[in-house]
Amino acid sequence: MITDRNPTKAFTVLELLITIAVLMLVAAILLPALTPAHTCQRINCTNNLKQVELSFRTWALDNQDQLPMQVAVTNGGARELIAQGMVFPIFQVMSNELSTPKILICPQDAKRNPAANFASLTDKQVSYFVCQNPSEAGNPGLLSGDRNLTNALVPGIHAVAFTTNLSLGWSKEMHSRQGNVAFTDGRVEQFRNGAFILTRKGREVRSNRLLLP
Repeated sequence: MITDRNPTKAFTVLELLITIAVLMLVAAILLPALTPAHTCQRINCTNNLKQVELSFRTWALDNQDQLPMQVAVTNGGARELIAQGMVFPIFQVMSNELSTPKILICPQDAKRNPAANFASLTDKQVSYFVCQNPSEAGNPGLLSGDRNLTNALVPGIHAVAFTTNLSLGWSKEMHSRQGNVAFTDGRVEQFRNGAFILTRKGREVRSNRLLLP
C-alpha cells in the first residue's frame, strides 16, 4: 500500500477570506495610480463646473432668483460689465458661494493658472465661458462650459453670438475635441464636437451670447 507522504493542504474558509481581503486592499491602493491622468482631470473639471452651477443657484436665491448677469452693478451684480464682454466680474460677485478661485480653472487648461484671490481675478484666470442670458438659451438653460470653443469668433471680441441655432465645437487644447457644459438644472455633460446643438424657435427668440474669458 502506497501512502501520500506530501498531502496537499487545502485553504480553509478563513484563509480564503483573508486572501480575498488582502487582494481587495491591494487593488484599492493600485487602481487610482493606474487610472489615466486625463480621466481624473476630466472628472475634476466636471466637478468644478457642478460647483460653479451650484454657486449660481445659491447666489440667485439671495437675489430674487436672478443671476449676476441680470443684476446691475449698483445692486451687487455684473450686468453692465458683461455687456462689455468681461467674464471675471460674474465670478467675483459670487466669491462667497465659490469659496476659492481654483474652481474656475479646468485641470487640463495648461495655459491658465488660478488667481491668488478673487480681488486679483481676471479673465486670464478663468477656464469657463458663461452664457449671457441662460433663460434664453434652451430648457434647461445653457449656463457655462469649457472656454476653448472653435466657433467662429469676431476679431477682438471674445463672444459667440447666436439667435436660433447654436452648435458647439472645441479644440484639442483641453479635452481632445470634447467639451464640458453646465446647465441651469444642475447637469454637467460632455459633448463631442458638433454633438451639442441648441435650436430655439418662435417670434420671441432674442439674440444671445456666450462670453469667453
